[in-house]
Amino acid sequence: MKIKVRPKKGRRGITFKIPDDTFEKIGELCDRYGFRVEEAIRIILLHGYLEDDPRANEETFERLREEISQLKKELYELEGKWSPLKFKTYYIAIDNQNLAIQLSGMIAENKRLRERLGLPKRDYSEVEEKIRYYLNFEK
Repeated sequence: MKIKVRPKKGRRGITFKIPDDTFEKIGELCDRYGFRVEEAIRIILLHGYLEDDPRANEETFERLREEISQLKKELYELEGKWSPLKFKTYYIAIDNQNLAIQLSGMIAENKRLRERLGLPKRDYSEVEEKIRYYLNFEK
């Protein structure tokens, strides 16, 4: 169940996700003690009755901090491996574009020479398709 809480002033709100089984337990308690569900949720949110043991929250936060620091270390390691690959692929893409330009010029020259010599025309559609791909041109 999602609950959206809006302030008295302003338009922004906060959305809470409450698991269905927890929401059902809250509903049962409300029925038993004669509260409305909205009142019970308001009391829970305003007065902090979510956890009775404050150490449980501290332990949870400490565990989450450790997990975050571990994930940061892994992220930096992956970034260290990814950066050189990104650099290399950029230069390979530039080389491919240069080769595509040279190949396009050679095809044009070949077509012109075949026309002058009276030789039959050839189909370069596959090669031209690859040239468009490497030059990022669409048909």
